[in-house]
Parts: sequence; C-alpha cells; structure tokens
Amino acid sequence: MANENKPRDAAEMTIGDRQTPNRIRLMKTGIAGFDEILGGGLPMHSLYLIQGLAGSGKTTLACQMGFAHAKAGEKVLILTLIAESHAKMINHFSNFGFYDESLIGNRILFHGAYPSLAKGGLRELLKLITGSLSEQKPDILIVDGFRSIRNSSPSDLDLSEFMHSLNSLVASMGCTTFLLSPIEGNVPDSENTLVDGLIELSQHEQGMRLVREIKVFKMRGANHLLGKHAFEVCTEGIVMYPRLETIVGHRNAPPPASSEYIGTGIPSWDRAIGGGIVRASVTNLLGSPGVGKTSMGLHFIDQGLKNGEPGLIVGFYESPQRLIEKARRIGIDLASPAARGQLDIMWQLPLEVLLDELAGRILETVRQRGVKRLFIDGVEGLRHIAMHTERTPAFLVALLNELRILDVTTFVTEQLPYFKETSCRNNSSASALYENIMLLEFVEHNDVHYRQISVMKLRENGYDNANHLMIISDQGVSVDGYISEIKKKLRSS
Repeated sequence: MANENKPRDAAEMTIGDRQTPNRIRLMKTGIAGFDEILGGGLPMHSLYLIQGLAGSGKTTLACQMGFAHAKAGEKVLILTLIAESHAKMINHFSNFGFYDESLIGNRILFHGAYPSLAKGGLRELLKLITGSLSEQKPDILIVDGFRSIRNSSPSDLDLSEFMHSLNSLVASMGCTTFLLSPIEGNVPDSENTLVDGLIELSQHEQGMRLVREIKVFKMRGANHLLGKHAFEVCTEGIVMYPRLETIVGHRNAPPPASSEYIGTGIPSWDRAIGGGIVRASVTNLLGSPGVGKTSMGLHFIDQGLKNGEPGLIVGFYESPQRLIEKARRIGIDLASPAARGQLDIMWQLPLEVLLDELAGRILETVRQRGVKRLFIDGVEGLRHIAMHTERTPAFLVALLNELRILDVTTFVTEQLPYFKETSCRNNSSASALYENIMLLEFVEHNDVHYRQISVMKLRENGYDNANHLMIISDQGVSVDGYISEIKKKLRSS
C-alpha cells in the first residue's frame, strides 16, 4: 500500500498491473535523416544486413556510422572478406567529412577474415568472429564482403546454422553488427530471413538522371518508415531525406482552423472577395503566362512585410534579382526587407535536386525565420524535379499541410494548361489541394487583350463570382470593374 502513489520510472511501461522493462534501446546512426527513417534509430545489439549493388554506398553507410560512434568513445571492428584492401578503404574514407585519422588503429580496428573462411569454411569464420569479439569487445562489428560466404557454396542448412549462431553471438556479446552484401531484393535466403534488420541501397534511373534510394525491408523492434527514400553522398558523407508524405502520414496531425481574414495586398480585390482570405490557407493563382500571377504573389508578400510578418519566396525560373526588379516596376520594394533579413528569396533551378531535400530547406527556413507568408512561384518546378512523378500529388498534400500547421498563409502560382481538357483534370486535383483558387486569363475584345480575374473556389467567405478587369501598372495591380460592363461600354462607343 505504501507504494501505491510512487511515480513510475520513465524507462518502464505498464501492461495491465505489471511493470516490464521498456523496449530495446535504440542506437543513433549519426547519419542525417536515417534515424527518422528507422523510427528513432537501430535496435542495439542486433544483426543487420545492408545490401545493394556495387557503388550503392553500403560500405560508406556502415563506416560512417562506425566513425560517428568511434568519435563518441566506442570501439568499432571492421572484418573484411573479399573486398577492397584496408589501405584503399581508408584512403576512400579520407575524402569525407566524417573521417578522423586519429581513430584508425585506436577506436576503429581492421582485420582480414577471408583466410579463415578459405581455410575452414563457416565454422572457422565463426570461430574467428567469436575470438575477435571476446578479445576486442567492440560495440560495433562491420563484416564487409559478406557475399563471399554465399559464394563459398555452403549448404542451406549450414548457412542457416551459421546465421543463427552469429545472431546469438552478437546479442550475447552486446555488439551491433552489420553484414554488407552486394545483392538486391528481399529474397528468402538465410542471410535475409535470419537477420534482425534488412536495409537495401539502390539507384533509380530516369532518362539521364540517377538518384540514390534506401529502403528498409524489415526492422525488428522499430517502427520504421516504409517505402523508398532518397539519399545523397556529399563531402560530409551520406545524407538521407525521408519522404515527406510518410513523415506527415505517420503524424497525421490536422492543421488548426482559423476564422481570421488577411489581405492579399490588393485592396480592390480584397473588397471583391469579401475582405480577404483565411489565415493559414493555401491559394492557387491559376493563369496564362504573363497574365500577372507573379505580380499578385509579390503584392501578397509585400502586404505581409508591411504588417511586420516575415516572408519567403520560393522561385524556380526567375532569379532573386529579377524578382526584385519586377517588384520595383510595380511599386514594391523587396530589396530593403531582403537586406534587413525580413524576407528570404529561395531560388532553385528545377534541375537535378532532390524533392525532399528542397522541402526540408523550405520548412526549416519557415521554422527558423518565423515565416508567416510564403509565395511559391511556379508549382511546375516541384513537378519537374520529382523523379517519381506519381508521388507529386501526395507530396504537395504533405507539404501544404505542414505549412498550415506552421500557421503559414501560402500563395502558389500555376500555369494554365493550353488545352481545356488538361485544364479540367488539373482543376479537379487542385480542388483537393487548395482552399482558394483564383483564375487569371487574357480575354480578347475588338482586337485588344484584357486581363481578367475570377474566383473558382474560395472557402469560408462570400465573394463576387463575376469576371473582373485586372490592371497592372507602375502603381501595382488593381481590380477595376466587371469585364461584362467594360465590353458593354466598348460596344456602345
């Protein structure tokens, strides 16, 4: 009775009336983005198979984790079978930022294991591993060239017994172990079925483009993210980018509802749409080339800057200098707030860039700078850089949902398709993405092209659904009257 009100330790979980130890401790990988894919890290003292064809990044991935833990004071043992020489391996690592020469021979040890395999097969190899673990007591073991074991032609039963013994050994010795094998696919072999985790590195090719991808087939004791995720090998080593839609889908957090209206930066248009747009909503400016979509977006950002709200412009086709000059020609000063740090302009050519890396930069800037208004000039840029085009709708849903949660009001421009049937398909999918859709078009009357703007969709607001005349001058954008009345006046004159 005396212990009834005693607080429970945070490291314990309750099942019914019993207290049981918490889940297996997770080991941080030291690789950006990898822990998030793994559901927090790798369950410690387990056996993992990292597979992938030549050049996929297996050895770099494993040894980058090894260097991260060696720097923290742990010991790493690297056993090589038929693989590159130790000197060549070390030389390759020396080009990466994670490399630290002082750890070699001290916290990171190398040992050739192939002579034992060639001499006595799996039994002799297991004996070597057992002796090495007992003598060196490493925290992490990396076995490079594991495919040599399969190539030594053991029977299925012998290989299964070896994998079972190895798994039991590393668990009892408290050593997290990685086996590296140059194969692909989740096949029903012993090395795949008897490990605690199976991770595959691969390369996806589209035309002349190539992107590296990682997929976790299984991870016992961890709630990992499913599917493929992109990664790159840069000067610092490997950096991974979890697919945004998997992260957002796991959280499944709804954005807050708002009843506050904010101005678009064009007072005459605000009056036509009932006072403005709802805060933290997403507005799609859909229109023909040159009709004024970017100009409207610049007004939207300018209004926020005047209100003291930090802004962000993400563009794909016009450089920051060109945007600043375009704004100046319609009476908007973006140079001063950009110099003060109140406005960020993120320019990214829609070429070979990873979609999730760009999304990460956008969201990080929003969080760090407290951005309240975002203008994405050209959603086509996001579609162009997507290696898997079929994921673009889900990606946009995830990105825009994150922006709503962060209380960011967003304008997105989109070029109106040239063919009406394409436009219908586009608008049906856009309706699920955006709270507001505004259509900007050129209309011809008496050999004169006029700009007109209308509302296709506007949530939680009363608005005038007529076509309005839009004028762009050195004083900016304004909305002046109905197109129908202007045509009537021109006909009667």
